[in-house]
Amino acid sequence: MAMKVVLLLVVLAVVQAAQAAEYSVKWEFPTAGSYFRSTQQRTYYVGDTLVFNYYEGMHDVVKLDTFEEFDKCTMTKPIMPEYGGGQTKIKLDKPGPHYFVCSIPGHCTDGMKIKVVVKKHHHHD
Repeated sequence: MAMKVVLLLVVLAVVQAAQAAEYSVKWEFPTAGSYFRSTQQRTYYVGDTLVFNYYEGMHDVVKLDTFEEFDKCTMTKPIMPEYGGGQTKIKLDKPGPHYFVCSIPGHCTDGMKIKVVVKKHHHHD
């Protein structure tokens, strides 16, 4: 019986890993108020990855901890330091809201920030 349980858990882990997806984010100044809407409204699951694509040296990606920091563009305690290589892959490793901003002065306040909400796992109908 124990062997069947272990096998089932391995199969479930493989299925869940196979469902993880990568989503590209065109990381640049928003050209309209709804610029990042499709990225922010998509449903994400733990294990998915965001791929931020941008011009190296012009932008970066910083993950913040709280909505207040995100809302006010304050980077007092970022979860992740800035990444600035032109393409940044960030695995969404836990459920709940995730906040990303560009830390170049003026960029976040000009709208270069996104909030995505991550769900624990896929539900099948």
